[in-house]
Amino acid sequence: MSTFELEKDVRADDTAAAFGAHFPAAASTPFVLGLAEVACHNAVADELEPGEVTVGVSATIEHLLPSPVGARLVARARLVERSGRRLVFTVEIYDGDDLCARIQHRRAIASTARLAEKLAASR
Repeated sequence: MSTFELEKDVRADDTAAAFGAHFPAAASTPFVLGLAEVACHNAVADELEPGEVTVGVSATIEHLLPSPVGARLVARARLVERSGRRLVFTVEIYDGDDLCARIQHRRAIASTARLAEKLAASR
């Protein structure tokens, strides 16, 4: 099955503290999930038809360790199941040698034109 690895450094805007001073200056769970989502999409991007994109459907996240500003996080995404347009991935996020998050993520293959139509209709 398809795999992809993506690296990104944690910036101040990526931390939980960016949501409020009472939160820690560590990589936020939404940032970690976003990194996983991009890695999952990239794992199958070469297999998509023109005009197709993958979209997130659900995620189960175990955010295990905090990562400070400046840490380089590495997302390792692996496609573990494909059923038609439905995709299931496992993702591990590392901060150096330390596993800082585990994610099971479901995505679906969607038409970019239909997404644009739905977005326009929702305004």
